[in-house]
Amino acid sequence: MKNTTLIFLLLFTTALFSQKKETFIIPDSLKNTSFTELEKRYENSFMNKKNKKLYANIYYQKSKLQNDKIIRANGLYFFAIAVASDTIAMQCSDSIITLTKNVDDFNYPARGYILKSSFLMKNMDLRSSLTNVLEAEKYSLKKGNIEQNLLVNQQIALIKIELGKPKEALPLIIKNYNYFKSKKTHSIDYLYTTWILSDIYIRLKKIDTALYYIKILQNQINLDDRFYKYSIMYEGICYHFKKQYTKSNPLLDKALVMLGSGDDKLNLAISYYYRGENILQNEKNIIKAQSYFEKADSILVKSGSNTADLQNNCIRLIEISKKLKNNEKQLYYLNRLIEIDSYLNKNGIILEENINKNYERPHLLLEKEKVIAKINTEKQLYIGIGFIIFIGLGFSLFYLSKTKKQNKLYENRVNELVQIYNEENKTPDIQNSISETIIEPKENTVKTVDLSKEKAVEILKKLDEFEKNKGYLEPNINQIDFARKLETNSTYLSKTINQYKNKNFSQYINDLRIEHTIARLSGDKKFRNYSIKAISEEVGFSNSESFSKAFLKKTGYQPSYFIKNSEK
Repeated sequence: MKNTTLIFLLLFTTALFSQKKETFIIPDSLKNTSFTELEKRYENSFMNKKNKKLYANIYYQKSKLQNDKIIRANGLYFFAIAVASDTIAMQCSDSIITLTKNVDDFNYPARGYILKSSFLMKNMDLRSSLTNVLEAEKYSLKKGNIEQNLLVNQQIALIKIELGKPKEALPLIIKNYNYFKSKKTHSIDYLYTTWILSDIYIRLKKIDTALYYIKILQNQINLDDRFYKYSIMYEGICYHFKKQYTKSNPLLDKALVMLGSGDDKLNLAISYYYRGENILQNEKNIIKAQSYFEKADSILVKSGSNTADLQNNCIRLIEISKKLKNNEKQLYYLNRLIEIDSYLNKNGIILEENINKNYERPHLLLEKEKVIAKINTEKQLYIGIGFIIFIGLGFSLFYLSKTKKQNKLYENRVNELVQIYNEENKTPDIQNSISETIIEPKENTVKTVDLSKEKAVEILKKLDEFEKNKGYLEPNINQIDFARKLETNSTYLSKTINQYKNKNFSQYINDLRIEHTIARLSGDKKFRNYSIKAISEEVGFSNSESFSKAFLKKTGYQPSYFIKNSEK
C-alpha cells in the first residue's frame, strides 16, 4: 500500500505533467483572462491534465509581469506542479517561501512549505519533508486556516505511515475524515481520507475495519474513478490477510491490469507482491511465486524506488533462492535488502519485529559474507571440474581424431583391395599376359624341377580358364586331383604356381576365394547380410575358422570388420 504516489493528485487536486523545453505562448483567446478566472478554470480541470497544464502555464507566464507577491507566488505554485523536473519544482517552492515569508496572507507561506514537503516526500527524504510540513503547521495555526491545517495533518499522517507509525497517523486522518464527511457534498478530500483510513487499518491488521472503509469508498465512486483501482487492490489485500485466496486472487489480478496501464509503479509492485504471497501460501508453488516477487522487485529497480512496504518481497526472494540453492540470486537479493535497509535507516523507519530479529543489518552483512564465501568455493570447485573436463575432452578429441584417421586408413585399404581385385580380374589378351608372366619370372624363385616354357604356358592357360569359370569355389580342392583335372602332374602344377603366381597351391586357391569374397561383399548387399559361416561355405571353405584366417592373412582385417566398412 503506497500513498505517496498520489500526494500531488490528491492534496493539491492536480497531477504531474510533462514539460517540454520550449517557449510557452499564451493563446490570444486567453491573454485577457483574469487571474481569478484562470485559477477557477485550473481547479475545475481536475480530470483534464492537458487543460490543467495550460491554465497553470498561462497563470505563471502572466504572474511574472505582476508586482503582487501573492499572484507571483500562485504562479510559481502552479508552475511547480506543472513541470516534470523535481529540481525546478523544489526551486519554485523555495522561491515561494522566500517571496511570502514576511507577507501577511491567509495561505502563504504555509502553502510553499506544504508544497516543498510533498516533493521531499515524493523523493523519500522523509526527515526534511517532516521538517517543512511542521513549519507549514505553525503558519496555518497562526492564521487560523482550518482546511490548510487539515492538509498539514494529512501530510504529517502520510509521513508517519511511511515511517512505519500507522497507529500515530490514525487520529490525524480520522479528524480529517470526520471534517470532510460533515460537508454536505463529499469532496475529493473525503474520498482520499477514506482511502487512507483503509490503508492504515490494513497496516494495523484490522482487516474487517479496513474492508468497511473500502466498501464506503466503493459506494461513493464510479468504475472510471481514479480511486476505483485502489479500492480493488486494497480489497484483494484484505482478503489475502483473511486467507480467502479465491476472493483475493481475482481482485489482485484485476488491479494488476488497471495499475499496469498507469504511472503508479509502487502500487503495481505491491500488487505483484501480494499475488505472489497468495501463490506461496495457498498453492505452495515457489517457482510461480518467485516470478511475481521478481516482477515486484524489477519494478522497484527500474523506478529507482525503495519502500518499507516491500522489504518482505526481498526476504521472500532470499528464502526461495536458498531453497533452490541459487547462491548468485541469494547474494543479489541480500544486496537489495541492504539497499532498502539503508533507506529505512536514513529515514528512521521502524521495521516489523520479526524482520528486525532475522534481518538486522549485522545479520544481513554476515549472511552476505557467507554467501560470497560459498560462491567463491563453488567457483574454485567448478574451475577444478572444468579443468578435468577440459583434459578429458582434449583426450577424447585426440582419441576420436586418431580413431577417425585409423578408420579412414581402413576404409582406404578396403577400397584399395577392391580396386586391386577389379584390376586383377580384367580380361586382357590371355596369351600376352601369360607370355609376360613367363618372360619375367620372379628372380628369387628357386628352380628345383625343370619346367619348359611351353609346359608352363599350357598350365597357365588352364589355370586362367579355371579362374574365369570360378572353379576355386568348389569345396575340398586338393593339389593331386586338381593336377589330374588339368592333365598334368602335381609337381609341374606346384612349380608353375610357385614360380609364376609366387605362392603355394593352398595360398593360390585361398587367395582366389578371398578375392571373390571381396568382390561379392562390395557389390552384393544380400551377400553382406550372410553370416560368416554361410559366406565361408559359399566361397568353398570347409569352415568359418579357416575362412577367417585366410581372409585376415590376405587383407589384414577380420571378415566382420571388412563387411561393416564395405557396407559404408
